[in-house]
Amino acid sequence: MAPTYTFTNKTTSVAFAWPSAVSGVERIALSAQGELQRVLSAYFARPISITVVYTNTYWYPTPGAPKEFLSLNDSPAAIAQASEETPIIQTRQVHLVCSEQIVCTATATVRITDPSVAHFFLVENFAIGQMFRRIEKLPKFELQNVGVGSYPCDDPDVPSWCPASDPDSESQELWRKYRLVAPDFQCDIVEVFPDRDMFIGGVHWIDGMSGTPVHLYERLDQYPKRVALSV
Repeated sequence: MAPTYTFTNKTTSVAFAWPSAVSGVERIALSAQGELQRVLSAYFARPISITVVYTNTYWYPTPGAPKEFLSLNDSPAAIAQASEETPIIQTRQVHLVCSEQIVCTATATVRITDPSVAHFFLVENFAIGQMFRRIEKLPKFELQNVGVGSYPCDDPDVPSWCPASDPDSESQELWRKYRLVAPDFQCDIVEVFPDRDMFIGGVHWIDGMSGTPVHLYERLDQYPKRVALSV
């Protein structure tokens, strides 16, 4: 697959076969390269925090051995020997939260092959987005798929940790599947945005969610009017 992000000495391009319904603001979020927290914080003009839903961590005690669940007692040994032959694997799900509202659910499989990187992630508990700044490496970004509506959990290629959607919700979700690769740190990630209205209403969508959720066309009068400026 060709790189999503390319550049020359004078040109930068983000190329992808975007669904026709996806807006420009949505494309900015969908093309974030390990910096979605920063992008959403800039968009909402509010802090974005991470809440961990679950983590399952595994290691390989010896090269070629079956993976085992990583217990607290085994952590020092696993971290010390993290390598290509004995990687540490973690499946995890987190919520990105703004003003107590979930703005994204991110489900990931992380592969770590270096002791210092493993220490930052497992001991110092850096989130994925902050890890690339901590190790001072810009990840290679591969956007694999984008969709409107519920994530296709019936796809046979989708792993068992597929993020669940609310079947009774009237909101229209937006999702992406992508890979981030830096030296000794690889992440395969699925992110689901709960409601496309958030990319129209901004903080008004956030504040409006404090009560019973209402679809966009029922609360358009809450949003600031778009004004065309002429010079």
